[in-house]
Amino acid sequence: MVTNALRAKISSRDSEEQSSLPTIPLKVTRPSSSAADHAAPELGKPLFRGTGDTDYVCGNCGAVIAASMGPSQRVILDTATCSACGAENEFPPHLRA
Repeated sequence: MVTNALRAKISSRDSEEQSSLPTIPLKVTRPSSSAADHAAPELGKPLFRGTGDTDYVCGNCGAVIAASMGPSQRVILDTATCSACGAENEFPPHLRA
């Protein structure tokens, strides 16, 4: 049986692990056209998920776009639009396939 205390402990541990990953802000190539510029990132799923230890985040709002990327992992796009704020972000050349 899973108690509320156990759920809270697991949730707390998961958020600590997520926040301990190094984060790299992506370069914004087209700012958001909405009034939600620099809004707090919404909880959502990243566009890419790897098995490494680096998160690549939106350069405008900080939402995770590529989570847990390792040094040998690549993305198939040059740019991605942030689902939280709508800004277009460019992936660094070393991360592109």
